[in-house]
Amino acid sequence: MIRRCLVVIFMWFAAYPAAAQDMASLVADRISVDPSGRLTATGNVEVFYRGTRLTARSVTYTRDGDVLTIEGPIRVTEPDGTVLTAAAAELDRDLSDGVLRSARLVLNQQLQLAANEISRVGDRYTRLNRVVASSCEVCAARPTPLWEIRAGSVIHDTEERQLYFSNAQIRVAGIPVFYIPRLRLPDPTLERARGFLIPRFRTSSDLGTGIKLPYFVPIGDHADVTLTPYLSSSTRTVELAFRQNLRRGRVNAIGALTDDDIDGARGYLFADVAYRLPRGFLLNGQLELASDPGYLFTYDYSGKDRLTNQINVTRVRSKDVFRTSITEFRTLRDSEIAIRDTLPDRLVDVFYLRKVPELSFGGRTTISVEALTLNRPSATDVVGRDVSRIGTEIDWRKDRV
Repeated sequence: MIRRCLVVIFMWFAAYPAAAQDMASLVADRISVDPSGRLTATGNVEVFYRGTRLTARSVTYTRDGDVLTIEGPIRVTEPDGTVLTAAAAELDRDLSDGVLRSARLVLNQQLQLAANEISRVGDRYTRLNRVVASSCEVCAARPTPLWEIRAGSVIHDTEERQLYFSNAQIRVAGIPVFYIPRLRLPDPTLERARGFLIPRFRTSSDLGTGIKLPYFVPIGDHADVTLTPYLSSSTRTVELAFRQNLRRGRVNAIGALTDDDIDGARGYLFADVAYRLPRGFLLNGQLELASDPGYLFTYDYSGKDRLTNQINVTRVRSKDVFRTSITEFRTLRDSEIAIRDTLPDRLVDVFYLRKVPELSFGGRTTISVEALTLNRPSATDVVGRDVSRIGTEIDWRKDRV
């Protein structure tokens, strides 16, 4: 059957001067208007309005009530990718207000919320009643999702991009696990949202059983911090993770402060920075601090047995390479702590290599210079030695086949 297409002011918007500026399009197999002015479209109905697309089996519009009565299956696709499906609906003429029954809301192709009824209020709020929410795929072979949230009602705020659950019940494999009277979650379109992350449980012989509750805080568009209280019978700890993107580099830091039954106040800090300097130079820095040798192992923060603090500057070009660094080592090994006053723990290194095409003689010639200093800063009068050296190398090579 030839489909009829009306690209007009749908539902006689000409009667509304303000709305006449926003024309809607209706496509259907059959369109009829009865003497009372009721418009009925049936068969593969499609409605397009302000980037929103609606498909249905039939649509009836009455000018007096200014309401669309829609029979499904219904599918509403919004410009941001949000999808609504329903068995039946009553909506206003711009599709922003109304009620959808036996409906399903799909956000960013990641989270689906099935509800007995969905009410749309303006362009901002969507209210769902008797809801089941999950990101798991449900099919005939697997009718029970791995996890789901059942709630009496859910409000979706499209402006703040938040989901507000009332009387929420979290289920795992169909078994109720938690009941939460009020629950707020970011919708999948929001990449960075303030709030609690997934809690983690940890059990160890030294610290007992405890829980970590990470809380994420965005700081502008280019930085964030995660604060994680860690509580158990033997420790009170706050962990911190900080990230900052700069115009020419980045800064990352992780650390923790602890008051436990093992050694009182303890802590650690690891940080690194990378920054692009003028004229092609790259600055890198690394900081590693710990209050005592056993802290990192006890809390499973790191398996390192030596800490390295370093700052270096490098530049690599087609004809030359430059590198300089200052490094400080701190050992956490029991076998080395006893003799650390005899070991050098500071290293200064400067290296430069350059290609010399003038001296190639048909091959490739490079000249390199390196200076290095090992320093033992301890003033203890024991056997120990500082070392300084400088060396140069000329390398010529020619490949033959």
